[in-house]
Amino acid sequence: MVIIHNETKPEARRMTQEVASLLRRQGAAVRVCRGRASGRDLLAADLAVALGGDGTMLRAARLLAPYSIPLLGINTGHLGFLTGIDLAGFRKGCRDILRGRFLIEERWMVSVEVARGRRRVFGPHLALNDCVIRCGEQARAILLTARSGARFVADYFGDGLIVSTPTGSTAYALAASGPIVDPGLDVFLIAPICPHTLTQRPLIVSAGSPFTVGLSSRHPGEAPHVLVSLDGQVGFSLKVDDEVRVRRYDKPFRLVLDPHHSYFETLRRKLRWGQTQG
Repeated sequence: MVIIHNETKPEARRMTQEVASLLRRQGAAVRVCRGRASGRDLLAADLAVALGGDGTMLRAARLLAPYSIPLLGINTGHLGFLTGIDLAGFRKGCRDILRGRFLIEERWMVSVEVARGRRRVFGPHLALNDCVIRCGEQARAILLTARSGARFVADYFGDGLIVSTPTGSTAYALAASGPIVDPGLDVFLIAPICPHTLTQRPLIVSAGSPFTVGLSSRHPGEAPHVLVSLDGQVGFSLKVDDEVRVRRYDKPFRLVLDPHHSYFETLRRKLRWGQTQG
């Protein structure tokens, strides 16, 4: 078993020691990963535990998905939407977790690369939540051309575009007025960021075809500062005529959850979804 934690948070470091001790008392072999875990550590693991918030979970998901290692998140942050349990719950349920009494839910991820002519200049890199293409430091709208497979979707003129997984529909895409999408659906959520056309609204398309976004220029010689960002953690600067290619990753991310809580209960509890004002 491997433990991944947010080393910048004293609380996460303290909790890591307690969690490792609890696991070892139950007979588990535990490896605490400081910095980036090695392939040898991961190949030997049958379960991973992440201590932190959603940022730690996103980093861990990109690390673990190629190895198909289930990940249990213990929340030490504020929202912790992806985390399955808090420390008090882990203290009570540690034995049951080691006995396999938990739910593994498969969430799919995206693999993203950037093509510049015939060359790949970025990626492929993974993301669990989203791939965001948006204007950089300048407050100027950008022109993006989107396709689903070979089919033209639309030209988007505005601050940018979010290509989100269903898991990421409760992240940046939600702030861009996108819908909440059941994580079991095989779709991309396409959410424009501040579009200059009032009729362009979030769109759901099949994830069966790659989704591509090209950066165009409106005027000759224009060189907009545009960034592509994965989960808000991995980024790259684009040039005019670059093409961002987003496809469904072929291995699922395996998320460990409390079998007594549904996705909709998580929405109600952490986002106050559907609650009326008293």
